[in-house]
Parts: sequence; C-alpha cells; structure tokens
Amino acid sequence: MTQLSDINQQSITIIVIDDDKDVRENMVDLLSTQYQHIQEFDSPKPVLARLNAQSPVVIITDLRMPGGDGLEFSKKVNALDANIPVILMTGYGDITIAVEAMKYGVYDFIEKPVDTDRLLKSIQRAVDKRFLSLSLLHARQKLEEHQSIDQRIIGHCSMVKQLKQNLLKFAPMDIPVLISGETGTGKELVARCLHDYSDRSQGPFVTLNCAAIPDHLAEAELFGYIKGAFTDASSSRVGKLEFATGGSLFLDEIESLPPSIQAKLLRVFQDGVITPLGSNKEIHTNFRIISASKDDLRNHVSFRQDLYFRLQVGECNIPPLRQRKEDILILFEYFVHKNCDSFTITYSPLSHATEQALLNYDWPGNIRELINVATRFVINGCKDIDHALVAGNDLIEDAEMSLKQQVDAYEENLIRSKLSQHKGKVSAVLEDLKLERRTFNQKTTRFQIITTDYKK
Repeated sequence: MTQLSDINQQSITIIVIDDDKDVRENMVDLLSTQYQHIQEFDSPKPVLARLNAQSPVVIITDLRMPGGDGLEFSKKVNALDANIPVILMTGYGDITIAVEAMKYGVYDFIEKPVDTDRLLKSIQRAVDKRFLSLSLLHARQKLEEHQSIDQRIIGHCSMVKQLKQNLLKFAPMDIPVLISGETGTGKELVARCLHDYSDRSQGPFVTLNCAAIPDHLAEAELFGYIKGAFTDASSSRVGKLEFATGGSLFLDEIESLPPSIQAKLLRVFQDGVITPLGSNKEIHTNFRIISASKDDLRNHVSFRQDLYFRLQVGECNIPPLRQRKEDILILFEYFVHKNCDSFTITYSPLSHATEQALLNYDWPGNIRELINVATRFVINGCKDIDHALVAGNDLIEDAEMSLKQQVDAYEENLIRSKLSQHKGKVSAVLEDLKLERRTFNQKTTRFQIITTDYKK
C-alpha cells in the first residue's frame, strides 16, 4: 500500500478504461513515454473495487462500454473521493452529455478521435491536481495526528515529547516496534496509538499478556490448534498470530515467553508462516508485531538475542513518573476532572499541600497508581490528600536528603510542573505561584530550567 508520505507526481498511476483493446494499447503506448505507472481495464467494475479515498490515480475512461457506463462510473468515483480526476472520452460529441459529466465531478471531457496533444496536457493537469489534493490530505492528517497524540498521551516534558515524536514516526512504518517501560507507565496505550496511526488501523488490534498464560498453553494461544490436536481439543481454534492478520499483534511482557516459544516466534518473523498444533499445513500471516517489556532485553539471560534484534527495529521508551515530575500535576488534574465528570462531583482546585504531597511521592506504580489516587481523591470529595491517600502509608521520602535539598527538589519540580501546565507562558506561571520575575529567574538559573523547552 502506498503511503501518503511517499506520494509524488511519478508515483501516481494512470488508469485507462476502454472496451476496445486497440484503443487501450495505443493509449498505453502513448502514455508510457511520460508516465511510469499505467494500468488498463476493459470495464469500470474491477477499478471501483481497487479505489479508496487516498488512491494516487488519474482515470481515463470511455463513455459507452458494454461492461459499464462511464458517466455512472464517474458518479461513483466522485462519491468515493471528489478529488480523483476522471477524464471521459467519447465518440459521441454531445454537449448535453459533457455538461452532465461536469456536474458529476468529471475533470475533463475529450471527443474521439482523440487529440493526443490536448489529452496529454489534460492528463498532466489532472496529475498535478491529484498530487496537490493528496499532499493537502497528508498535511491535514499529520496535523490531526499531532493534535490527537497530545490528547491521548498527556505530558510535556522532554522525554514525553521524544516519545510522541518516535511514536508518530514509527506508526506509518510497517516495522516491529519494541516498547520499554516500568509497570504502569502506559505501554498498551502507546501500542494502541502505533496501531491507530498506521495503515493497519482498520484491521484488528490483538493483545496478549505473555505473563498471564501458563507455559504449556503458550503455543496453543499463539499458534492455534486443530480439532483432536490434544485431549481437550474438541474443536479447532485460531491462534493470536493468525487472528491478527491484516492488523497488529501486541505482545505485552514478552520477556515472560518460554525459550521454546521464542524460537518458534522467531521463525514466524523470518518466514511469515505458522503451523497450528496438530496440523501439517502452513498458514501465511500478515501482521505487525508490537511488543513490550518492563525488563531490558539486551543481553537478557532468558531472552533470545536474535529475537530481540528482530523486535527492536523501532524503539519507544516510556519514562517512569518519577523522571517526569513536571507532568504529575497535569496528569493528576486530568484524571481528577475525568472522575468528577463520571461521578458528577464538583471539582475543587488542588491545594498547595496536595500539590506538595503529589510531587514529593516517587510513584512506584506510575500512571496506573496515579489514576487510582486521583479516583480516591474524587471519591473523598476532592479534599486535601493525606499520606494514607497517596500510598496507603507514609509518603516515601529520601532520608539521606537534607531539608534544603528536599526544599530545592520540591521547588524545581513545582516550577517545571507549572511551566508544563501553562505551556511555557512565564507570566501565567508567575501569577499562579505568586512569584516575582527576578526570583523566578534566579530559581530557573539555579535549577537549569530552560523555559522555552515547555512551549508547544
């Protein structure tokens, strides 16, 4: 499938439709001197089955054919995508038909016998038009993706910005992607985004937590089995690898796969075929593999390195929450607002004490834990967070840090968080923190904070 980012004038295909074989052959000979991609058909029906709203094509079709009417075909193409240029040819010079054709989005109308010079000029204008429409569509899609990704992955720290950039870069590439991150950082969300922003988005998104299946069931779960393959196999079952065909397969906690299954999975990636349990028949697959691990798989003692190198063509690293403290308040307020809407509870702004409690905590459970705390906060009426509400016990603090170090760490995290919240607008941060600009400048210099990094 041609991606919009790969489109140029040379990649656009000229489609010729005419029931007369001689006319088609002459047309192809004429066009082949100027265009690389030409296809010919004797009726419109098979062409319609191949078209979609992003097809990089220009169509030249006869008006009257035994296998279909050119004008009706043009109407259907226009309904699919009004920007696909259709040039109608006819031996019946009728101004009424020409007017009717233009009304239904036909790009041009040429009489037979064809003036080759006029036809070539018309085709070139049509190619330019199609290239422009696809370029605009690509630009609009990229803008929508960037806006959408900011709504799905919340946070503005430099590491999260890099994550979003990598995600949008890898999504349209049909390559394996390995997602790494601690428990609760949002690996499945990133995998879902990779699928949703890819050309496979209309296909299935199949997930499997490798740690949740017993070793003796892993092969059956992945490869499927036929009836009678083992004692309890009363019927055949399609495995996850086959079920994901046409879409994406997300293997979470892939480090938990037994070595024997790792070897079989490697063969699938090499040959593109699977063999269900109990069967001798090979089945061809076509899916994108997205995997995730909380461990570092490079030189991992129980993970095959040849499989690792197959999986990590693209890598997305998700930082733990303790390394992106400037995003904590933004994330917390986002989930608080969400829960207030769900429980119809009136939102109350966070107090200074609550902000301090949130920023001082290390969040070992990461975003998953933060969501739970935000939910409990709303259920308790949006009252100040106490120690028990955050972690179920006292807040974790570094006993080796002096009071001054703890105060500095809190001030730095709070300033970074407010800069993220206000998208780098210093005047808004000063007003929020009731801080003088001179004091603010002194603190940003001491903490090596670059305010422009937070501007979107």
